[in-house]
Amino acid sequence: MYSAFRRIRAAIVFLAVCTTSADIAAPQTAKFSGHSGDPFLLVNLPLAANPCAKNPGSTYVAPSSASAAVGDTPSVCDEARTVVPAVNPCNMTSAVRTGCEIPKDVVQADLDAMGGAGQKIARAREKVLEILQSENACKAWFQEKDPNPAATFRSLNYELDRKGDELILESRDVGDLIIYRNPYVAKVYQGDGANATVTLNVHGAFFHSDARVVELRREGGPIIMRGLRMTNVGQYAGNTLPAQVLALLHEFGHVLNLLPEDFQNVGGKSVQNTNEVLRYCRSEVESKVRRSALSASR
Repeated sequence: MYSAFRRIRAAIVFLAVCTTSADIAAPQTAKFSGHSGDPFLLVNLPLAANPCAKNPGSTYVAPSSASAAVGDTPSVCDEARTVVPAVNPCNMTSAVRTGCEIPKDVVQADLDAMGGAGQKIARAREKVLEILQSENACKAWFQEKDPNPAATFRSLNYELDRKGDELILESRDVGDLIIYRNPYVAKVYQGDGANATVTLNVHGAFFHSDARVVELRREGGPIIMRGLRMTNVGQYAGNTLPAQVLALLHEFGHVLNLLPEDFQNVGGKSVQNTNEVLRYCRSEVESKVRRSALSASR
């Protein structure tokens, strides 16, 4: 009976131990089976192509970071991923150009700083650009040396010569022929190309319609000052828009080496070069000026 009692007692103890072990083992088994790094699970469970993809017919709710337990490893599916296409914010074809600035016209800014003289240069410069940006004989002539003359002309810089000639020189040639030499209007280095600097005489016909005349005698003697005389650039009166536009086109011809050198108008070269510019550009010079005059009168 003692033996039977011991066997019964042993059976009761064994049953209690098994029951307790089962209670403890159950949560451990559930926790173990959920460990993503277990090699057994990696072998026996199918791998999804996208771990964040929703299963058909099921509802997936990504856990928010606020409700995650402290110490839990964050999931790659916790936050929604948004694919943003690459955009060039400076693309000229884009409707919105975020973070981009329109390129500034540095030359125009320099002209603005020159005051009234700079305004006259800027006005003539604008008309020349209009000519060179449209299809016409004048532009085609400049294209013989430069496929994009407007871009090159836009790059030109300007400076003022405040100590330039200011008197019209009067001299007598053979017989009674009188020659008048006006103060120079503008100058530039021959064939200097893009970013060249055009120097304008503040006393010349670009800015003034007249100048004082001084007589030079072949036999020498004292200088004789005379009255005022009208200045001009080609056939246009000084200090007018046609004269200013023609002067810039003339200098641009030297920049591109389209016109030969005419320093100090030796042998009348400067006059010949001006006439060459007029040969191709007269109609455009005059039409642009007429349009400007009509716009100003409205």
